[in-house]
Amino acid sequence: MRARRGPGRTGQGNGGGAGRWLGRRPASGAQLRLRGLAAALVLLLAGAAPVGARTAHRSAPGPVPSPGAAAMAAWSGPGDPAKAVAASAGRIDPRSSSTEDARRVASAGDEAPSPGQRADGGRGRAPLERLGLGECVRRALAFAPEVEVARSRVAVSQAKLHQAEVSRFLPEAEAVDYFGLARRAEGTVLDPKDTVDTHAYGPFNKVEVNLVQPLFTWGKITAGIEAATHAVEAQIAAGQGVAAEVAQQVKSLYYNVIFARSVQGVVEEVNDAFTTALETARRRRDQGDPDVTELGVLYLRVGQAQSAKELPQIRRGSENALLALRRVMGEPPESRVDVRERRLRVENANLEPLEAYAERLFINNPSWRQIDAGMAAKAQEVRTVEADFYPMFFMTGNFKYGYAPRRDRQLNPFAYDTFNVLEGPGGVFGVRWPLNFHVTAARADTARAELGLLEAQRRQAATGLPLELKTAYDRVVDGRTALDAAEAARKSSRAILTLAVTNFDVGIGEPREIIEALATYSRVSTDYYTTVRDYDMALAGLSRIMGEEVADIGLDGSTPALAVSPADLAIVHAAADRRTAAALDSLAREVGAASAAVAAPPPLRAAEPGASAAAR
Repeated sequence: MRARRGPGRTGQGNGGGAGRWLGRRPASGAQLRLRGLAAALVLLLAGAAPVGARTAHRSAPGPVPSPGAAAMAAWSGPGDPAKAVAASAGRIDPRSSSTEDARRVASAGDEAPSPGQRADGGRGRAPLERLGLGECVRRALAFAPEVEVARSRVAVSQAKLHQAEVSRFLPEAEAVDYFGLARRAEGTVLDPKDTVDTHAYGPFNKVEVNLVQPLFTWGKITAGIEAATHAVEAQIAAGQGVAAEVAQQVKSLYYNVIFARSVQGVVEEVNDAFTTALETARRRRDQGDPDVTELGVLYLRVGQAQSAKELPQIRRGSENALLALRRVMGEPPESRVDVRERRLRVENANLEPLEAYAERLFINNPSWRQIDAGMAAKAQEVRTVEADFYPMFFMTGNFKYGYAPRRDRQLNPFAYDTFNVLEGPGGVFGVRWPLNFHVTAARADTARAELGLLEAQRRQAATGLPLELKTAYDRVVDGRTALDAAEAARKSSRAILTLAVTNFDVGIGEPREIIEALATYSRVSTDYYTTVRDYDMALAGLSRIMGEEVADIGLDGSTPALAVSPADLAIVHAAADRRTAAALDSLAREVGAASAAVAAPPPLRAAEPGASAAAR
């Protein structure tokens, strides 16, 4: 154990060091405590700034200004005294506020390479590509297999719609050609020159053309076209729902990458602060400061070791989240693709009132649009099945021609030769009526049951979606409130840490104070970034429910999901407009009936026997 110095030498050592540092006479303990209280008052009034700049400040060449000199300069000249005191401890630039300094650190991190990457991008390798959230979502949507499946289903529905449309005016046509060998036959029915001979054959060829054009089907063709149109609309809505889920996954991975790096920055900042405080504590211990004991130094070493121990795990979590994000975007794990931001930030969102979102909920929500269009398609499918109960009227035409050169053509109209034949062209009207009513009834019951299932799902969505919207909206509002409180707590923890480090540097603080300050700063900063991530994810959840982006992430309006032709979109929108018009007409009829009932005068009651004339 090193022997402690006497009180005189201790005071002389501390005072002499401080005097040489300040360029003035050694300060007494009371003066140092007074300066510390003044610094605390100024910091609490104006807020403090990050501690991460203290290492760079200490390593910078040139004389180090004292806290007292910086504070006096701030009081005597322009500027904020709190920033001057914080700048004297190497915390922030005195020309910027704490918020501006935090933004400066974040923007500087955006330009700096991520951990494990070279600043020059690596010689002989592709340049590092930094992507924002909007570009990551676009790449994920272009690559995601589930989105490609949704596009394929939309294409299938579009093909079925085209098939239903062309069947309305174009007839069903069929051409069949037969060719082979036929037995020779010479003569006529009345004068046969050949008998049945199996040794003489000749070639033959026959062509048959048949046309069928439906005329009246009891609405079956029209209902089929409507059902196919609504099916396209349902598949488009389903694809947009899948795209919204993919975008939600990308946002979660993107925010987790930046969250891990933000926490990593906090831990590195705290680790640097522990390292510097440990050096200061050892120097003060060597100078014989009685406030710094060996136990305090050991506590600082434990704090430094604990913060250093967390760094590898945090870095590994950030790398794993980045690899998962690359996989979702279709990038190989070793690709030079990284996120643009280095610090988690609050997304810009112009939050509207809840009523405004409720008005657009049933217009933009993909789940509701899919259920609504699916129910409309199933209703039209029920009509197509029910049409089979009635006869179908059609017109058919045919043409048949056959020729066998080794068979004589029969000119008698009552003699028929299937190898030498000429029929048509001609057409007739026909009626087709399937009489298996029991099978048709079973098919109709099945279609009605499926329609009832969709109606139940629609009623469930009609009551569940508003509740889901309110929950998501409340989560955003609560997140905004928690974010303001977390920001205030973060500023206060910065101020506490700056004051503790300043007091410890000038020799009036104890290791216990700086340990508590660093622990508080680490916990509060981590909670702050957790709150920011929760708020951003709450905005992402609200965007998924609404079917539109409520935050400014580089996507214009709705999520780009599927490539649909303008003609098909026009058909889908026309179908939706027809459903809306039908619903409005029904509502208008009900309102008109109710108005007529109210406006009609009540019937006069007959006068009761014995009533007076005045009463009547």
